[in-house]
Amino acid sequence: MTNGLRAARWSWTIATLLATALALAPAWAADVRGRITLANGQPAANEDILLNGSRVGRTDVAGVYWLNLPAGAHVLTVKGQEVRVQVSPNGSRSDIKLK
Repeated sequence: MTNGLRAARWSWTIATLLATALALAPAWAADVRGRITLANGQPAANEDILLNGSRVGRTDVAGVYWLNLPAGAHVLTVKGQEVRVQVSPNGSRSDIKLK
């Protein structure tokens, strides 16, 4: 195999891998952000946010959160309550009021 043919083959392989990665990237992860409040309207300050029992984030003192999750539907747990969120491939905002 000549050096020119070998280089062309590697270029094609790298280009294919890069194109595939870029095409799939939006499905891998997207941002979801918002504010979580308690039933009385106060912010859910400094609360852990769980996904499948694992901590994926935490609210700040104002109840604001920002997560990076795969696009799609997820069930988060905050203060022991399950909360459904939908994450768009382009990012989403989801304000949550706990019961």
